[in-house]
Amino acid sequence: MDTAITSDPVVVGANWYRFRPDERIRHALVASVSILWVVSGSGTITSRGETFEMTAATVLRLPWNHDVEYRPDPRTPFHLGTVHIIPDHPRTVPVEFRVGFEHGDPLLDAPWRRGPTEAEPPETVSGLAGSGRSVIALAAYCVERFHSERVSEPAMRALAVLLLEESAGWGAAETTRAVPPVLQRMIDHIRANLDRPLTVADIARAGDCSPSTAERTFSRHTGQTVQGWSRQHRMQEAALLLRTSGLRVNEVAREVGFADPLHFSRVFTSIHGIPPSRYANDQLRP
Repeated sequence: MDTAITSDPVVVGANWYRFRPDERIRHALVASVSILWVVSGSGTITSRGETFEMTAATVLRLPWNHDVEYRPDPRTPFHLGTVHIIPDHPRTVPVEFRVGFEHGDPLLDAPWRRGPTEAEPPETVSGLAGSGRSVIALAAYCVERFHSERVSEPAMRALAVLLLEESAGWGAAETTRAVPPVLQRMIDHIRANLDRPLTVADIARAGDCSPSTAERTFSRHTGQTVQGWSRQHRMQEAALLLRTSGLRVNEVAREVGFADPLHFSRVFTSIHGIPPSRYANDQLRP
C-alpha cells in the first residue's frame, strides 16, 4: 500500500466479536478495508484465496471489497476486534457509520464510498511490536469510541488516517519479522497464567532463559520490561472482561491475578485513566 494518504478515509465501524466453537461466518463481499486482530483464542480467516492462521496478537488487514470466511478453533475459538475503513469518502457526503456487506445493501455500490482500483493482497503482521502493536492500540480505541457511543466524523477520519499510515508499510519486509520463539513462549506463559501473579524468573523459565535475557528480549521486541508488558496485558484483558463479561470488579481482579481489588483498581486506573467501576458502567450496554 502506498504510504501517502491522499484521499479522505473514515472509520465506519468497529466492534468486538467472540465466536462460538461451532460458528462459521462468510461474507462474499465486504465494502471496506478491514483491520482484524485476535484478542484471545485462535482460528483461521480466509480471504482472496489465502488462509491465515490467527492466534493471539495476530493482526490482519483485508483489502477494499474483500471476501472473508471465519473459522474459529473448536477448542479455543477466537475473540476478534474489527475495524472497517472506507479509503475515500467525500466530506460533502454525510457519513453513515456502518459497513456494507449484505446482498442488496445500497452501500455496496454507493458511488461516494471508494477504494483502490487495483487489487491488493491481504497482509498479516505480529501485533506484539512495531506497527502491529500501534495498529492494535488505535483500532481498540476505535472500538471503545463505538461502544461508548462517542462516534464523530472528525474523530473517525483522524483515526482512519492514522490506521492507514501505520499499516502502510506492511508487506514482505514486515511479515518476515517473526516473533522469536523464546519471546513467544514467555508471552504464551503469561497469557496462560493471567489468574496468578508471575515473577520475572517464572516468566524467564518458560522461555528457557535467564531473567536478564528475558528483560533484553522484551525490551528489544516490545519496548517494555517483562513486568511492564505483563501488567499492561493483564489490564487489557481486565478492560475486555469489564466491557463484555458482566463480572464484578473484584471478580475481574481475580481473573487477572490480583487478590486485592484496591491494588487492582490503582493499577487499572494508572493505565486506563479511569477506575474499573466507572469503566464497567460506561461500557456495558443492556
